[in-house]
Amino acid sequence: MSASPCSICEQVAGRVAAPGGPIYDDGLWLVSHHTGAQTDPGELIVKVRRHCESLADLTAPEAAALGPVLRAAVGAIERVVGPERTYVASYGERVRHVHFFLLPRTRALPAGHVVSDLYRKARMWLRQAGLARNPTAGDRAQTAARIREDEAWRRPSS
Repeated sequence: MSASPCSICEQVAGRVAAPGGPIYDDGLWLVSHHTGAQTDPGELIVKVRRHCESLADLTAPEAAALGPVLRAAVGAIERVVGPERTYVASYGERVRHVHFFLLPRTRALPAGHVVSDLYRKARMWLRQAGLARNPTAGDRAQTAARIREDEAWRRPSS
């Protein structure tokens, strides 16, 4: 682990607040809204609670819980946000802590992960320049609250 604090560990410890607070926490996995200032409502991060840098290093209980948590999170996003697709991505280069981005692709975004990624980046630059509306933390918190109340969390493992 690097000398600088892990940003995911900071979120898990509650030192970095996510809009709307935690959405789901089973003691192994924590789901919350993405904390980025340019993110759209419904962009979630699913993160393992303990510091772990590789999927190969997950414990058996963490690995067993991952699929049901991802399924519940995507189901909740689909019902609340209504995207065309929900992308699930894990890179682990900049932040070496197992986590997944859940990115709803609405009709406003073009299909295809490369094109959609480029469009998201361009939109972020427009927002930073004040040329496009940036959703507020309140917008993101409101969506997080609706996702947290979704039926998917009542039994994510069944």
